[in-house]
Amino acid sequence: WAADQSDESSIPGQDDAQKDIFLSDTALYVPAAHRAPELYFTIRNTSSTAHLLEGVSSPACLTLAGHHADQESSDGTLGLFTHLALPASSTLVFPAGGYNLLCLGSTVTPQSGQTIKVTFRFLGGSSKTVSVPVVTTP
Repeated sequence: WAADQSDESSIPGQDDAQKDIFLSDTALYVPAAHRAPELYFTIRNTSSTAHLLEGVSSPACLTLAGHHADQESSDGTLGLFTHLALPASSTLVFPAGGYNLLCLGSTVTPQSGQTIKVTFRFLGGSSKTVSVPVVTTP
């Protein structure tokens, strides 16, 4: 039976995750010092079904890696947003000073006032792309 269920699109409740997921408070902060830009956001799952975030990408970054402002990065931290459970009817906040995503290997130099595209991919194959404003930090 397990072999018959290998197709991700057959996972019940997961094929249209993008309809249940809403992103807000998005911002790519570009530090004044020569550090990697940091992506902050709030993600809300309005469904009665849990969803799984499988990855986040942007054409502006070679890699978006998990990071915590007050902790050393580890394999678990770096891969946090490649297998993040979004519980049913919940809101998860990734603010300055907490968990966020680092834009490593910027393919462009983000400038304050611009926007970048960021795509959130979910189990089952759906995705959601948002425009994220770039903000320069003091």
